[in-house]
Amino acid sequence: MFKGLLHRIGPGRVIIILLATGTILGCFRRTAQAADEGSGFSFNTARELARSLAAKDFKPEQNTDLPEALKNLTYDQYQAIRFRPERSLWKDDHVRFIAQFFQRGYLYQDPVKIHVIDDGRVSDVAFSPEQFDYQTSRIPKDLPATLQFGGFRLLYPLNSPQKMDEVAEFLGASYFRVLGEAQRYGSSIRGLAIDTGEPTGEEFPRFTEFWLEKPHALAGGMRLYALLDSPSVAGAYRFVIEPGANTTVEVEASLFFRKSPKKIGLAPLGSFFMTGQNRTRYFPDYRPQVHDSDGLLVEAGDGDWLWRPLVNPARTYRISRFPSAEGKRFGLMQRDREFGDYDDLGSRFERRPSYWVEPGENWGPGAVELLEIPTPNEFNDNMVAYWAPRNIPAPDQELHLTYRISASLAGPDEGPKLRVRSTRVRPESGDAPPRFVIDFPGTAPHLADLSTAGSAKVQVSEGQVQNLIVQTNDASGGWQVFFDLVGAGDKRAELRLHLQSGNELESETWIYDYQKSN
Repeated sequence: MFKGLLHRIGPGRVIIILLATGTILGCFRRTAQAADEGSGFSFNTARELARSLAAKDFKPEQNTDLPEALKNLTYDQYQAIRFRPERSLWKDDHVRFIAQFFQRGYLYQDPVKIHVIDDGRVSDVAFSPEQFDYQTSRIPKDLPATLQFGGFRLLYPLNSPQKMDEVAEFLGASYFRVLGEAQRYGSSIRGLAIDTGEPTGEEFPRFTEFWLEKPHALAGGMRLYALLDSPSVAGAYRFVIEPGANTTVEVEASLFFRKSPKKIGLAPLGSFFMTGQNRTRYFPDYRPQVHDSDGLLVEAGDGDWLWRPLVNPARTYRISRFPSAEGKRFGLMQRDREFGDYDDLGSRFERRPSYWVEPGENWGPGAVELLEIPTPNEFNDNMVAYWAPRNIPAPDQELHLTYRISASLAGPDEGPKLRVRSTRVRPESGDAPPRFVIDFPGTAPHLADLSTAGSAKVQVSEGQVQNLIVQTNDASGGWQVFFDLVGAGDKRAELRLHLQSGNELESETWIYDYQKSN
């Protein structure tokens, strides 16, 4: 049996853990590697620290230095603690980035050491209670200078030259988030996932130490390094963050294994999905949709792209796998971008970023996995997607890899001619079987008439398809497909559908995981 443990990763949001009973942006990109190799602290420095750490036994933090008042803070009390802007790192140094720090406490009790690299010289960022406005008398006045931080955030003039906006946040375990222009925080990213969804429970590595490299005066990007530790692995990371309309993070990592877990997840993405257009059960909520992401997109290769709408399962968690002989691009997407799709002035779900992962070196064969966990409300991050490599390094082995993550409102430019705009489901009722209605927008003149017989190809793992119809959508453009699924009963069924003209693939492949709710 499984039970859920809630782990908060940001304001108002937790993730469910399963347990058992350069001068300008272009110049900066071209010179990042050379500058790294020429500085006193480099990725290789962090790599050797990780190698040395992995050779020792793992020692979990006891947090005996943290006062009980900080350990016992409520969510609201923790949120009331403010970093004083005048104490921001590099505030008066005429650079385009500044850093601010988070107090330890509440769910973020583990210490995070933070250092600065300035012209190759490394110095510590010292904690002081004078850096924070606590707004409460419960916090002791004599907090020790050795307390360290809980994490940090980076600010940059993202949306206006006159205003510093938050562009990245590193807080809790190995979680971080980034923003592009006009975006609001939603989904999250992790450095590494271990044994996600396994009956033995999930292991959560954490970033224990960071080195922030001071950027040059006009640099449009920033480099930082991190040390990761857990019972199974120690690792070194380099992040190159380049803010913009689509903020990107170039990642290089070396992982040294103390032992071989059953599964690892590379570039894990976390998100939240309560209900969307495909709702099949009642939620007491006035909003038409409530989610940070509405689907998983996978570049399958050979011109085929997979679109898997997210589902909030009614009964228990589900894991879906999309195997490949090599690492494939994937991401958790937010496709509905109109305010009326959500009608929520507070959350502004239409501004939540889509995160897109592009693998680099040494990903090898494996599968994109999607974990979906039931949630009754919007306070749980219940979606996780990651690349699960087939081969797990043995103890004392190193895994070196690179990848890129981008945060955007539009998703990747490439892809098929037709993408899924919406998925709607009529639940089974009496003698009426469930019906699936899928819309593919598209008005390009080169597209054939796909309403002809045989243009929709459907596969189901359980039951049979009846009443398959493809019709022109003369109201909004494109095509609408609907069909009924009969004979699946209570079994979990995978459905696949795409549109083609002759032998030419015209759409991405729609994949759906369906199971009767009651």
